[in-house]
Amino acid sequence: MNLDKLKSDLDEFVRSKGMKLYDVSYHKSDSTLEVLLDEKLDMDQIEKVSAEISQHLDQFENEFEDNYFLDVSTAGLERAIRNEDELKDAVGSYIYVKTKENEYYGTLLSYTDGIMNLEVRDKTRTKKIDVDYTKAKKVRYAVKF
Repeated sequence: MNLDKLKSDLDEFVRSKGMKLYDVSYHKSDSTLEVLLDEKLDMDQIEKVSAEISQHLDQFENEFEDNYFLDVSTAGLERAIRNEDELKDAVGSYIYVKTKENEYYGTLLSYTDGIMNLEVRDKTRTKKIDVDYTKAKKVRYAVKF
């Protein structure tokens, strides 16, 4: 199975439904094709889109060596921000950043030339800090309480 071709096709199909694809992976150990959507969906919506994706994937049945299980879900509220394009899309969002030295929760104000400008709380005050994206070990969306 050509996973890149499958991802590309699924991305186009999901976009035609007005949604955004987050990732597609195949887990050979349990024969599961995992499709993650970058959407906020309830269980009824996931069930509907899962059926549509399943029907669409029928055209690829010869590409799979064995039967597989289809697992369609959302990437979640605290999904990883995996690259600079996704980081640019996250401007204005509340995120978590972990570097070797520190961990930050804050609003991403901007991302320019590899620098994340965050507004973070430091005890009782708010301050702005810059974090080099190349120094970040982990960047993800966060839920603000």
